[in-house]
Amino acid sequence: MLTTSAAGRAYDFSHVVGGRQITGIVNLAFGENDDVYIVKKAAGFTDVLKLTIGEMPDSEEIAATFSEVNEGFFREAWPACVAVGPDSRVYVTDELRHLVSVFDADGLFINHIGERGTGECQFDRPSGIVFNSDGNMLVVDTLNHRVQELTTDGVYVNGWGSQGAGEGQFESPWGIAVDGEGAVYIADHKNHRVQKFDRSGSFIASFGGHGSQVGEFDHPSDVAVDPDGDIYVCDWVNNRVQVFDSDFRFISELGGAAIELSKWQKMYVRGNPDVHKARRRVSSLEPETRFALPTGVKFDANRSRLFVVDSQRWRIQIFDKLDSYGDPQFNI
Repeated sequence: MLTTSAAGRAYDFSHVVGGRQITGIVNLAFGENDDVYIVKKAAGFTDVLKLTIGEMPDSEEIAATFSEVNEGFFREAWPACVAVGPDSRVYVTDELRHLVSVFDADGLFINHIGERGTGECQFDRPSGIVFNSDGNMLVVDTLNHRVQELTTDGVYVNGWGSQGAGEGQFESPWGIAVDGEGAVYIADHKNHRVQKFDRSGSFIASFGGHGSQVGEFDHPSDVAVDPDGDIYVCDWVNNRVQVFDSDFRFISELGGAAIELSKWQKMYVRGNPDVHKARRRVSSLEPETRFALPTGVKFDANRSRLFVVDSQRWRIQIFDKLDSYGDPQFNI
């Protein structure tokens, strides 16, 4: 379905951005104006890119490639997730070096925060990262099964979590989001649920469970919350994004709707006759429209649109959230 409507909401497929230019994409973050920062994590393709992604299809361009600005920097790095701080700097978690790398808005490396360990401001394969209203970063410390709050100078502020399946415990957590009230949402990856905490880390609620039915998850990888309080969960192995209201009631499910190739992928197909012929021989292109192991979900509040990182297809699918959508009436 190109337009999915339920419970007074509508998600209308807009367009897709991707192709070989973003091979290995796993995560993204919004910068200023139309800037979008993406993390590429694949053998031979590890990098962070700054893109401009406008409102109209085919408007995307690569504005900066961090590996070109910092020669050799990513040869021994394994970036996971990215966030843009209140200082407009770009913060990237690094699973291999167990730290957070800080860059300026155009990709020039500034400094590292943290090191490997189990103490304050130490990490074991950090992943999700987001900033709260205090201007502090919240970092998901995946294999320490916790969340840490740090200043942009790397000073420890707060932390919570331990390994387990109880309230406030985690099993390899991954994605993270903060809502308009300051509440924190964590994609509790191997517990197959999402947990909600107040701004100080006190447990509020959780929802989900292992499975493929409505409201169940299979290794959720990311979570986002829009200004209306609607919650988006990247349901990784189930190849979908589930949408819930602020009371965790299921609203809808998105499975992908990429009916056209991206600008960059069109260029690749047209420039390779054998690829073009092979694509024309398949019995159906419908499987190409769907998500394949989506790893990230972010909501662009400025333009009321949802970005889904469709990792195995090297692309971002974009959906407009429509507030006044009505089904057309036809007399046939």
